[in-house]
Amino acid sequence: MEVIRKTKKAGHSIPVHKMHEWSTTGIILKRVQGNIPLHEDQPHTAIEEAHRDNYYIFFLQERGESRLLIDFKEYRMSADMLGCILPGQIHFGVELNNVSGWFLCLDALFVKDEWKETFEKALMSGNFVVPDAQALTDLRYGFEMSYRKMQSGNRLLAQTAVALLTGIIAELYQPRPPSLSGKRAANLTRRFKALLHEHLNSKKSPSQYALMLHVTISCLNESVKSITGFTAGYWIRHEIMLEAKRLLLYTDMSIKEISFKLGYEDYSYFTRLFTKAAGVSPQQFRQNCLK
Repeated sequence: MEVIRKTKKAGHSIPVHKMHEWSTTGIILKRVQGNIPLHEDQPHTAIEEAHRDNYYIFFLQERGESRLLIDFKEYRMSADMLGCILPGQIHFGVELNNVSGWFLCLDALFVKDEWKETFEKALMSGNFVVPDAQALTDLRYGFEMSYRKMQSGNRLLAQTAVALLTGIIAELYQPRPPSLSGKRAANLTRRFKALLHEHLNSKKSPSQYALMLHVTISCLNESVKSITGFTAGYWIRHEIMLEAKRLLLYTDMSIKEISFKLGYEDYSYFTRLFTKAAGVSPQQFRQNCLK
């Protein structure tokens, strides 16, 4: 048995792992056998200290046993279980015991809005599901096909295969009725997310959304953080950057045009904002994605 170790204190803040630190494509897919990734050129998925990620993690454990702590809840995984960790959730590994399976780390850019909603709703019932025999067959096929396409170097086919796999996973996380204790916070969070998508280009302050929702800023932040792990302000910034990446990747708009579309008249300020969040400039991000 490999004991990873207990979480250690992270000073005054909890570390946040960012996708751009690990991958320029926004996708990391690994096969793991006996706790060891088959290709060591990518970061080990085993979690050694409490942290958050700004990307989604999906993992299919085919063999072995493991224990994970996610948002203060301990989960025990055994063979043929599927797990999901959402952006913002605090988590770390407690132990691994001869674990084999698949790990998929996915930038939120590649997760459809309706799938995000599915995962957020399912979170209230836990991070793990036990697929039936047919679902396991579909999952294994999805992981294997996605892995082959990524190894082939064909980025478009790899993204298509990963999108299919993510859809299969989302289907298994169809929302169940939330617990009564988290119902109000979940409802307020969903309303906030809906308003955020509608007014993203014009309203960028938590106070503006709190006013529209007829709650205090404190109430809004506490509710959103209890469900997602991050405050309303974080999600406002997150969605702005996500939309910027979509526009950079899927349109030929100039940086200045994208800045104006997102509500920033000073595009040099927008460029600095994007660079700080993404780790690369808007132009470099576009070039990386189109390689």
